[in-house]
Amino acid sequence: MDANPTAPYRTAAARARAIADVARDSFGPTPGTVRTLGDIARHLTGAADAFDAYEPLTIPGLTGRDMPTDAAGELWVVEELAFGTPATRIPADVTEYVTAPITGRSLPFPDPLNPITTRYATEEAEIRAALEQLHDDTARADKDIDGWMRDVLEVWKKHMRLAPMVYVDNTRPRHQS
Repeated sequence: MDANPTAPYRTAAARARAIADVARDSFGPTPGTVRTLGDIARHLTGAADAFDAYEPLTIPGLTGRDMPTDAAGELWVVEELAFGTPATRIPADVTEYVTAPITGRSLPFPDPLNPITTRYATEEAEIRAALEQLHDDTARADKDIDGWMRDVLEVWKKHMRLAPMVYVDNTRPRHQS
């Protein structure tokens, strides 16, 4: 049995609150985007509260793996809001950072953009390397949850800004020599 079965839930709550703070501190191009960021923050806070209040199962092999229904519902709403409003620059996969301490699943990674031009390929490689480095820094992820989450989200924002530029660049006509 785990020494502290509530620890993964407290970590999940702290991550949800850190992401909620980022959403509250963010801005968007329209009033609707700003409202959506507020909604994302509110639902993440709701998930954090549910994780904090949750008493996990204490069944050997299952301890620390059950998901509170209220938290799961709140996180589902966050995914839907983030997916439906990309201008928030909050990735829909952000909820996986919250649940990873409980589920033990790998942290999310953006799909490759496969840029054609060297400039964008270099930029994407730098973004992916930065995210990989953050994912590998498990000591910081445990000790500085707020700072680590902010840095992770900043890297995701860079990727989300780059994606439409790569799309446009990859679809424009090329001159053959």
